[in-house]
Amino acid sequence: MTMSRPRPTTPTRPLAAQLQGANIGATATQPLALLPALLPALLPALLLALLLALLLALLVGPTPATAAEDATFASPPADWLTVAEATDYHDTASTDETMSFLRRVAARAPATVRLSEMGHSAAGRPIPLVVVSADGLLTPAAAHASGMPIVLIQSSIHAGEMDGTDATLAILRDLVLGRLPGLGRGVVLLLVPILNVDGHDRVSRSHRPGQNGPDEGVGYRATAGGLNLNRDHMRLASVEARSLVELTRLWHPNLHVDIHVTNGSDHEWVVTSSIAEAPQLAAPLDQWTSRHLPRILAKVEQAGYPTGPYVSLLDRSNPAAGFDSVVTGPRYSSGYFPLRHVPSLLIEMHAHKPYRQRVLACRELILALTAEVAAGGPGLVAATHAAERATVNQGRPDAEPSMVVVRWRRSETPDRITWPVFDWHHVDSIALGQPMLRFERGVTRRIEVDWYHRVEPELTLPRPRGYVLLPGWPAVADLLAAHGLTMEPISSPAGHGLELDVETIRVADPVLADAPYQGSVMVESFSVERSLEHRRLPPGCLWIPADQPLFELSVQLLEPEAPDSVLHWGMLSSVFERREYVDLETLEAFARESLAQEGSSLKAEWEAALADESFASDPGARYQWWYRRSPYWDDLVGLLPVLRLLDPPPWAAPPTRGTSGTSGTSV
Repeated sequence: MTMSRPRPTTPTRPLAAQLQGANIGATATQPLALLPALLPALLPALLLALLLALLLALLVGPTPATAAEDATFASPPADWLTVAEATDYHDTASTDETMSFLRRVAARAPATVRLSEMGHSAAGRPIPLVVVSADGLLTPAAAHASGMPIVLIQSSIHAGEMDGTDATLAILRDLVLGRLPGLGRGVVLLLVPILNVDGHDRVSRSHRPGQNGPDEGVGYRATAGGLNLNRDHMRLASVEARSLVELTRLWHPNLHVDIHVTNGSDHEWVVTSSIAEAPQLAAPLDQWTSRHLPRILAKVEQAGYPTGPYVSLLDRSNPAAGFDSVVTGPRYSSGYFPLRHVPSLLIEMHAHKPYRQRVLACRELILALTAEVAAGGPGLVAATHAAERATVNQGRPDAEPSMVVVRWRRSETPDRITWPVFDWHHVDSIALGQPMLRFERGVTRRIEVDWYHRVEPELTLPRPRGYVLLPGWPAVADLLAAHGLTMEPISSPAGHGLELDVETIRVADPVLADAPYQGSVMVESFSVERSLEHRRLPPGCLWIPADQPLFELSVQLLEPEAPDSVLHWGMLSSVFERREYVDLETLEAFARESLAQEGSSLKAEWEAALADESFASDPGARYQWWYRRSPYWDDLVGLLPVLRLLDPPPWAAPPTRGTSGTSGTSV
């Protein structure tokens, strides 16, 4: 059942904090008086105990708690405790409590921290955005002019996975209280503590039952409208996803971080991660992440939190078969942002670890990442520009022909990795009626397994010089504009349509999904036929040129075979529908006349078709066969409103578009 979270006026403090300054002298006076007499006898034992404790500390190293709660970070002022800290990590803050806390933070350091709203949820709640810059670069213009790297870190895109939320609040508190000197210098941070604010406030103890805290209940995975935001980066059906993409368009970050919580297997790693690699991620950016990400994770390890790659078991019944870390689809953040030439680091905190440990580990990760980006910032910014220039140059009207990737797949060439997985066995499952996997938490097996983390092209097509979007599809034009793509109206002399050679795309044989997904009925499969035709462009067409940094976004939206194309999402499903008909008398006359002609090719085709008995006995199939070959067939059935131009169009301008990441004509 969904519940509200009542709060005491003064937050409950952890036991250690309550004891600080307490008067215990009255109850301890008599034992203390005997201490001088007992001290000589106790001293050898005390020294031995101290020596053993020091030796044990050297052998074992710091525990996760001591690593994150050293003298610098220990015991913040009681009135600055986060809800998680005040409840000893049994609870987390609501959206209202988060906003109140953030207002205090921003008021404390207005020259360094700016609080605003990224947008509003479907239910009208504000989505907080915190900009942090020790250099005072608190606007997009100031940040871009400085040339410093910009990092976007989002939490709770799946409400209930709020580790990053509580880590972010603690970091911001320590920043404005002067407990993190240097944080935010040389880098601009865009922090979204709660992206799915509606789901965050829909709290229940029944949500995410396999997750280890917070035990006062967590939020709901989807939005108020029932959408999974981490499946909506391309479709942008939610206002939350549109706000995130608009934030990205305005700020043009150089690195994106998406913080989640995962289960599905059990092991020693507290922090797991995944990031797109080349060739899916542009080579200059892949080189930067390959050099700097290991340093970030090494710092987290040094703080006492084991790290490893994101784990998706290849065989859910046999961990020894290995795992993959590939999340390539553009509907996911980790697949979407590389299309914008932004590396996206997927962080998956391990759900079975205690909430306190997860939050503190996430804190260490954010701090290590921020420091590393500040140190390597010039290289990251240069890599971003190099990646954008490469896309622009490949799309120039005078560029050499090249291929563009429409679909990726996991490479079948794994690496070997040592996985500290907990031992496992199988038990008979009542729920499944078959054996189920069960881990023995704390009993570690270090095994060598296959690890798949690379991708390779599955489908490529010749890179067009651009696309023409035919008029009459405002939802598609709006989606392209929302992603920040440059679009230009095509004008023609005296209102006459231009004639030119284009590649058309026709689709047929659609297979629709059995159930809705993300509120849409997906088109799961279809046949595709491409043809070179000479066509007249009607007035009102839009041109999407290839020489722009975000062009591969348009490829993923407009090429029908792309996994998140507008066709797959059902936005073009009406092209499959037949709207015009031919009466049977007219069609019968056409069929008889065609068969009566000497040397008719249709006659041979017809006789071959009749060899199929199921076809020959199906009146509807026979009707369709003749109708498609008649002059009365509607040419628009199956024709996508997207034309590919493989040669430079007559209106192509010699100068190329810039690499600022800003949008062009808004449609």
